[in-house]
Parts: sequence; structure tokens; C-alpha cells
Amino acid sequence: MQMLSRAWLGALVLVVAGCAQTDPSGSALAVANPGAASATGLQPRASGLDSVAAAFAFDLANASVYVAPLQIGYRKRSADVRERLNAGDFQLDARERERMQQLMEEALAERFLQPRNSRLAGSPAQADYRLQLRLENFALSAPLEAPTWSRRTFTEQSAYGVLAGELYDRDGNLVVRFRDRRDIGENPGSLASGGQLQQFSGPIFWADMRVDMRRAFSSLDRSLR
Repeated sequence: MQMLSRAWLGALVLVVAGCAQTDPSGSALAVANPGAASATGLQPRASGLDSVAAAFAFDLANASVYVAPLQIGYRKRSADVRERLNAGDFQLDARERERMQQLMEEALAERFLQPRNSRLAGSPAQADYRLQLRLENFALSAPLEAPTWSRRTFTEQSAYGVLAGELYDRDGNLVVRFRDRRDIGENPGSLASGGQLQQFSGPIFWADMRVDMRRAFSSLDRSLR
């Protein structure tokens, strides 16, 4: 009976090992990947953002950070046929994406890197860390360039989105992860529960975006001190 039990145990071990190697999700390979393994070791930090987690004793002092090209995922427009046909009007073109990238980098450098005597890097090869930023579920209140001067939009906010980011070290290990919902340009009313309406325009959007990203990275800075 003892020999039979050992035989069954050995067979079970072989079956489990075989499943781990052939798992289509790739979880067995993820354990061998340093970046994937480090992700599970991040420790939550108290923050004004929705969530911030970082490696133990994380320190970004005197470091260089490369900011990868910003990723943007747009919120689906209304099922209305007219909105679907004009969905492109509510997205950033190549020039505007480049401006958004520069805005993000400037806010990061000013509010997060400079307090640590750190700086931006021009390429991944020159950097100690790589930061991937994303705007998820991003939605503009109106097109940045209205089709005609007569078209005006009044809104409580310029845009909405979820700011998310992951910071990796030279070896590809994830050392910081953060995420936060952003009501960009929100202007709460003092006497009402809703916000105050203001006219939407391109210049207002970019000004609101700059203020909001500075606030976000200032909050991230406080979370990691």
C-alpha cells in the first residue's frame, strides 16, 4: 500500500509539472521573468492617488528617467451614428500627442524628479529607469479645434481619464506602479453640488491639463517619501 501511494504521488507531481509547462496563460514562464516576479513584491503606499505601490526602500535620488511614448486609450463614444462618425474629432492628432508627451515630461520633471535631484533621459540607453505612462478611458469634452467659430461648448471639465504608470529599472524590474482617475479642469462650484460651467477651447484644455498633471505628480511625490 505504501509503494502504491508513492507511485500515485509521483504521477501527480509529473501531471502538475506538465500542466505548468503547457499552461496557455504563460504563468509558468512569468515566474522566471524578473520583471513579472518583482511586480508581486510591490508594497502599497498611502496616497492621494487611487493606488500607489513601490518596491521596498525605493529611492530615485540622482537618477535619470526615460519617459516612453505616451499610450492613450479613448473612451467609446455614444452609440449615436453622428458621434461614431465624428469620433476622430475627439482624439489627439500626431502634433497634439507630441505636445501631450512634452507636457507630461515637464510636469514629471518639475514635481517628481527635481525634488530628488533626478532628471529626464533622452533615450532608454542613457537612463537608469524607464517610465511608461498611459491615459486610459480618455475623453475630451469637445474637439480641440472646433469646426467653426460659431460652435461653442460649455462644460464642467475639459477632459476625463485615468492616469496610470509603471516605472522599471535597468533590468526590467517593475519598481513603482500608480493609477488615478482624473477629472481634468474640474472647477467645483462653491454654492452648488455640481461644477461651474466654462467655455471649452484648446488653450483652456492645455492649461487645465498642465495644472492637473502637476497636481498628480506632486501627489505621487508625496506618496513615495
